[in-house]
Amino acid sequence: MIQRILWFAVMLLALAGCGQPLQLDAARRTRTPLLAQSTTLTGTPERATIVLETPRITQTPIQTPPPTIARSPTVQIIPATPEPQTSEARWRAQQIDRQVLDPPQLYRVTSQATLFWYDPMTGQILEIGTLRGDVPVQARFRLRSTGQAALEVPYRINNDFGLTAISEAVRSRMEAAGYTVSVEAFLLESDAVQAP
Repeated sequence: MIQRILWFAVMLLALAGCGQPLQLDAARRTRTPLLAQSTTLTGTPERATIVLETPRITQTPIQTPPPTIARSPTVQIIPATPEPQTSEARWRAQQIDRQVLDPPQLYRVTSQATLFWYDPMTGQILEIGTLRGDVPVQARFRLRSTGQAALEVPYRINNDFGLTAISEAVRSRMEAAGYTVSVEAFLLESDAVQAP
């Protein structure tokens, strides 16, 4: 009879575990079972009582990884760099209402007039020298800085209009701006400069 009761107790314990839900997460798998499978028999064999011991529940701390901080993508702003202007483009930027004379026209300078050159590297207007006589004019315009009417004259450095010994400082600045053979110089319009 005792064997039957023991067999019955074992079967009862085996069946008690069949209705449990599956434990899927890792935290639950590390816990100890809720019921201990030890039994104690009390009383006489005819009136035996099965007492189930309540197990102690011990939990292992769940290790959670540190939170990952989502970094927003960085935006890098690169300002647009303007393309460097050529010396000629800088010179053209100083001219307002430019009118090209094609073919160039021969103007007559009746009294001495100053021939100027715009230095595109420094933005200064430099005096090349004074001239008199006939000069070819290739364009008419107004100076942006003063609004004065002017005439564009091609000038071969140290060669044209009797200006063969210009200042060494002016010549060096012409070379620094990229002009070694000729430049576009200009005269201011005046009574001394007559159109053809």
